[in-house]
Amino acid sequence: VKFEGGKLPSSIGGLIHLRFLSILKAEVSHLPSSIGNLKLLLYLNLRVAAKEPVHVPNVLKEMLELRYLSLPWFMHDKTKLELGDLVNLEELWAFSTQQSNATDLLCMTKLRSLHVSSERCTFETLSSSLRELRNLETLYFLFSSKTVVVDYVGEFVLDFINLKELGLRVHMSKIPDQHQFPPHLAHIYLLYCRMEEDPMPILEKLLHLKSVELRSEAFVGRKMVCSKGGFSQLCALQISKESELEEWIVEEGS
Repeated sequence: VKFEGGKLPSSIGGLIHLRFLSILKAEVSHLPSSIGNLKLLLYLNLRVAAKEPVHVPNVLKEMLELRYLSLPWFMHDKTKLELGDLVNLEELWAFSTQQSNATDLLCMTKLRSLHVSSERCTFETLSSSLRELRNLETLYFLFSSKTVVVDYVGEFVLDFINLKELGLRVHMSKIPDQHQFPPHLAHIYLLYCRMEEDPMPILEKLLHLKSVELRSEAFVGRKMVCSKGGFSQLCALQISKESELEEWIVEEGS
């Protein structure tokens, strides 16, 4: 729905028994502070289709029952959210280190799914803020393409025993060693990594990998090789149509 003036009506705060609220793809640019009255919410999806940055008041910290929270992709620069009290969260999407403190994640020990974006935070800082999240099954790191180009491979260690799905938008000349990935990883999504070295010799050694997606500018090399005995569990492989790939060798038995 398209709300008049891009404002979600303040009367939404009167629905104090609400458990589920989604304004997914609604045209909203301003959320009222009265939304903080919805203290019984379990599910809150604010991933709106705004044509301008969204104003989100700092009242979400009062929704202590929240299990699922999806924030707008683009929030107003002055937006500052405190989320450290949301200890019951199981899924958190579009968490921005520009609008929230990365250390807020330390208390969210029940998180199973996390989608975090960053413009100013380093991979190393984020990794330390995630060290207590032992229940994570899905993790997406989306660093802004404006981020200063740094090779993150050396500080890439994800010690999450339960992690099954990983998405990375992180500039790196080559993919990390297989021992730096979670042991039971089943799905990996790579975007704008601009890897110059073929990632297949590493990815094919991840024993539980079922799907690989190489999206826009994930790999900018010309040649890719899948060797015999690699990818023992792979079911799906997607390669971006914008890929600069010229030669792809798949050995018999791969």
